[in-house]
This record gives sequence, C-alpha cells and structure tokens, in this order.
Amino acid sequence: MLSSLAILINNKCWLIDITPDFSLQLHMIQNEYSNKIEIAGVFITHAHIGHYTGLLELGLEVMHTRNIPIYVMPKMKQFLEENAPFTQLIDLHNIELNEMVANTAVSLNETISVTPFYVPHRNEFSETVGFQVKSKNTSLIYISDIDSWDDWDVDINYIIKRNDIALLDGTFFDSDELGSRNIHDVPHPFIKDSLKRFSLLDRVDREKVYFTHFNHTNPLIRESRDELRKFEKHGCRLAQDGMKFTL
Repeated sequence: MLSSLAILINNKCWLIDITPDFSLQLHMIQNEYSNKIEIAGVFITHAHIGHYTGLLELGLEVMHTRNIPIYVMPKMKQFLEENAPFTQLIDLHNIELNEMVANTAVSLNETISVTPFYVPHRNEFSETVGFQVKSKNTSLIYISDIDSWDDWDVDINYIIKRNDIALLDGTFFDSDELGSRNIHDVPHPFIKDSLKRFSLLDRVDREKVYFTHFNHTNPLIRESRDELRKFEKHGCRLAQDGMKFTL
C-alpha cells in the first residue's frame, strides 16, 4: 500500500499522510486492536496525490467526521482552502486545518511530539516536509519524498546518526526503471546511490534505515533476488505494510 505512518497512543491514532489506500490502512490498524480506533489527527507532508487525497474519505459521502485536526504547512493549507472538493470538508467541519511552523513541535501528549522540517521536492502545489516523531527516549525520522540528498542543506548521514529509526525515500532503485519515460521529471534519490552514501556510516547506523515509498517498478519490491541479495549486504532494510516501531 502507499506509504503512511500511524502513531498509536492507546486507542487514538494520528496519521502521517492520508493516502488513497486510507480505508484499507484504517481497517488493517483496527484489526490489530480490540478497541475502536479514534482518528485524532492527520499530518500531511505535501500535495502530491499519494499523500493527501485520502482526506476525501473523511467527507459527507463516506465517514462524515467532525473537526478532525489536519496539520499542514502554510501553502498546503492554502491549497486545501482554495480547491474543491476539499473546501467542502472544511465548510462541513469534517476537518479543521491547523497550520504548522517548520522545526516547531506539535505535542500529541505529554511524551510524544511531531516536528515538521522542510525538504527540497517538486513543490508545484505546496511545500514539502519530513517529520520527526519523538518520545522521551526514541526518535523516528520520516522523509517519504525528497528530490536529492545533495539538494538538501542538511547531511542525511548526520540525521541518521542523531535518530533511532529513519524511514527514507526509496521510490526508485536506479535510473533504468521507467523505460522511455524521463525519470528526472519525477526526481527522487535512487536507493543504489543512497546505499553508497550510507556506506560511510557504521553498520549500527545503517541498520536504522528503512526505505519506503516504493514505486511499483522498484525491483526490490518485485523480489528480484539478485537485487535483494546485493541490498541486504548493506545493512539497510525495506519497510513493510503493518511494520511496528515502539517509541
């Protein structure tokens, strides 16, 4: 399914990105818990189709929710306020937009916080952010989309070392996946190049890395044994549907 995180505290659930697979993902979460899950809020990385269009499931035609907090950056907020059918969600109070500030934490309770930070990506409709989810003892970094590690003014290896879990953009394995289509029209760091960059890290830090946000062309999720064998030698891992981390 499309990449998304669920932060679960007791029976409350905050999502990072609400995807076109939202109904299936919510069903998967609810099947794991005996109590009914309450959607307590949604954090959105950016305005590309796989990251926010699940909001429509919260509207009149489906769940008809009441004032679900949606945490967005300024341009993302403006995008939702100016474009139907998302305007209907606002008008009917299905959702309530909450504007975030970069590098400023949003507290979920007394121990868990979520902090957005800018990353360079194709920003046709909104800015793009990654998130740090932090407890008193553990921190997780989520960067589903970025154009290039080189384009960012932050050293990704430094970020990996400073956090306990790193879920990172693994959209494409290399530059040969899209056939006749120009892969540079949809830039992402290639896993092949990321592995080379991460090789400078100690193995204990490489093992913190989980690639996510896979395109369907990625040979690693198509179970190419040759590519998987090469990949596994590096110490990094692949995110899986339903994977759990404890903060």
